[in-house]
Amino acid sequence: METKMRAKNVLASLVAVFLLVLVLAPTVSAFATINGVWVDGIFYEEGESATVTAGETVAIAVKFTANEDKDDVRVYARIIGEPGLSEATERFDVIAESTYRENLHIGLPYKIDPDEERTLEISIETEDGSVVEYHVDLNVQRSNYEVEILSVNTPSTEVEAGESVALDIVLKNRGRHEAEDTFVEAEIPVLGINTRAYFGDLAPKDPIEGVDEDEHDSAERRMYLMLPSNVETGVYEIEVTAYNDDSTTTVIKRIVVVGSTDKSTIYSGSNSDDFAVGSEGSYSITLVNAGDEIKIYELIVDADEGLNVDFDESIVVVPAGSARTVKFTADASKEGNYGFTVNVHSDEGLIQTENFTARVEGTSFGGDSAAVVLTIILAIIFIVLLIVLIVLLTRKPEKNEEFGESYY
Repeated sequence: METKMRAKNVLASLVAVFLLVLVLAPTVSAFATINGVWVDGIFYEEGESATVTAGETVAIAVKFTANEDKDDVRVYARIIGEPGLSEATERFDVIAESTYRENLHIGLPYKIDPDEERTLEISIETEDGSVVEYHVDLNVQRSNYEVEILSVNTPSTEVEAGESVALDIVLKNRGRHEAEDTFVEAEIPVLGINTRAYFGDLAPKDPIEGVDEDEHDSAERRMYLMLPSNVETGVYEIEVTAYNDDSTTTVIKRIVVVGSTDKSTIYSGSNSDDFAVGSEGSYSITLVNAGDEIKIYELIVDADEGLNVDFDESIVVVPAGSARTVKFTADASKEGNYGFTVNVHSDEGLIQTENFTARVEGTSFGGDSAAVVLTIILAIIFIVLLIVLIVLLTRKPEKNEEFGESYY
């Protein structure tokens, strides 16, 4: 009896050792041996567990040795438990006793339940049906903080210069924790324009019915970008960035901008004038609104130092199909040649720029100075007249005595 028990123990030990050798030894088939599998750069033996992140691309490397010559060999990587997640190499031939390394990539979806079990299956297959397999268990988890821009849509991919671009943006929290105080900024860098919107807090997952129903893991907003009216026709990139204190993500949206159809026309009178120090130069500019809506224009001047430019009015309202002429003057305290620019703006931005010059030479009296000089001259005349009057009044008349005959 004791001998039988010993025999059984020895047999059980041998079976256990054999099974352990089968588990730990590389997988061997008639035509190839898989030496190892790397997941995201980390080596895993048969049956070990690897941790991957939902929404990311898994890099897989397979190393194997051919035991015999084979044609049309292909390496497959499949994730068991997620339908459609697989990748395969091109067909290639192998030569006995040669070692090969193949790289594959599988993109994991965000919508993966971390509680479900998944396995990475590596198989090397031939056209004649020979197969060798290798398995690595997968633990899939979500990032702690990650906001994804699900979509950026525009009502039209073609926008006219001077108009606003409407952006319908959808965000989703892909992280395990709440995405607090999330903002979105849309920008066209080459034009230097941007806008920003607050999307608030995004929960890690949609609420269960009847529990925290006001919390959601996604949000949608419409944002607007105003294009200048002088934008050239072309394709422009809009950078849309979602961010908070824990994560940042950016996507690119392209739009086509066509030239503005703004029907404003700007005419200027004489663009130069000569005048002296103490006097003013006169200029004018005419604003023509040939459109079918009322227009409000703003005139902004940029003048050389020492030159003053004054408008009759700098904000001008022009009805549809009408024109207005705005007059303005320039003066300087010193002689010289001056230049200034009048920039005409409307709701769509800068419409046109007009350049003017002023040549200031000599000195003249004008305005208050002329009045002062005239007053002084009149005062002098008054004093002279007063002196003459005094002289006349104080002068004694001459006595003339005449002697003649008297008759009594």
